[in-house]
Amino acid sequence: MYSITYDTSKNRIIVKVTEITEDNVKQYYQDYVKVLDEVKPGFTGLTDLCGNSMFSMYVAGELSPLGQMSVEKGLSKWAYYTGSAISKMQMKRMFGDVVESFEKLEDAEAFLDS
Repeated sequence: MYSITYDTSKNRIIVKVTEITEDNVKQYYQDYVKVLDEVKPGFTGLTDLCGNSMFSMYVAGELSPLGQMSVEKGLSKWAYYTGSAISKMQMKRMFGDVVESFEKLEDAEAFLDS
């Protein structure tokens, strides 16, 4: 499962992922696009991947367009945190230079708040 929220005071999308599968990836995509409609240019994003295993190739392919959509809506920075080196590599492959990885929530938030 997952949760997607928008913090208006920080102009930040906050995503917590425990599992995105072929069964719920389309719903995630739709939910993300809805939240993306609320952001203001210059928004930031934060993803918690600590409870997530790797995405399947299918899920990764379905999620990949969201990075470019976010940039087009005015994304300034996106950070994710995970203890998994594999997750870091996968996110870098999916979203390229749009994202920065951190091992701790505090470090990710400090990066976004700077």
